[in-house]
Amino acid sequence: MKIAIVTDSITNLRAEDLEKYQNIAYVHLNVIINNQAYTDLVDIDNAKLFKAIDEGATYSTSQPSPKAFVDVYERLLADGYDYIFSLHCSEKVSGTVNSARMASEIVDEAGTKISVIDMKSASIGVENTVIQAAEAVAAGKSVEEVAQLIEFNKENTHLYLTIDDLSTLVRSGRMSKGKAAIGNFLNVKPIISFNSEAKLDVVDKVRTKKKVLKWLVDKLAWDVVKNGEQVVRITHVNAQDTAEELKSMMTEILGKKIEVHISNEIGPVMAVHFGRGGFGASWVSKK
Repeated sequence: MKIAIVTDSITNLRAEDLEKYQNIAYVHLNVIINNQAYTDLVDIDNAKLFKAIDEGATYSTSQPSPKAFVDVYERLLADGYDYIFSLHCSEKVSGTVNSARMASEIVDEAGTKISVIDMKSASIGVENTVIQAAEAVAAGKSVEEVAQLIEFNKENTHLYLTIDDLSTLVRSGRMSKGKAAIGNFLNVKPIISFNSEAKLDVVDKVRTKKKVLKWLVDKLAWDVVKNGEQVVRITHVNAQDTAEELKSMMTEILGKKIEVHISNEIGPVMAVHFGRGGFGASWVSKK
């Protein structure tokens, strides 16, 4: 069967992966600045986003409409694809997956051609599965085999992100100015992950970026011991040097026990919430 994979722009795949796997398609979210909507990764990038924020603009984000998904699903089916896996960030983060579900019910009334899946993760946490699923399709795996891989990853993906400047949480209404000022003064770095309910939550707090890097490497090392070789992806917001440093530390300590990639910078929709200097890593067992 000819199998396509759809994801949303929060995943922000690398150009080389989109070129390599022609069966991957995007549906884009939107960033709204001063009441004007911009298509994520198309009409707006992080430079434009942060310029607007620095100038005092109001901003928010919005999910794609069901019609955006209908258009993509219908195009893929018209192009000869027999089945579509539609993989998206947690519904506790964005309503994107619900738009996808509504669209699939319109396009695939019998429910035999499209599978919409909430991956209980976001960004590079979804990216790992999208790429592994595309690789499985390229290797000739069946719909059932690809579905098993996706289900395994959904339940076993780890994603950890940190915010460099706590003022970002003030702008989003999640922290008072006073607490942010104290936290910044003490160089506190919250480590954020998805909890058992697929909601983003603070799982730890450490002081200094160096300690965050060590925390991530230690956590990854523990998962390597428990579950074997891991595929790791690292992302960031305007912090390429930090991403490179984290990759170097992971590789030096864990070597051939991991396959590690530096992904694209976090796109505008998530950068709104993580701010400049944010970074993180995600990993899952290699299948």
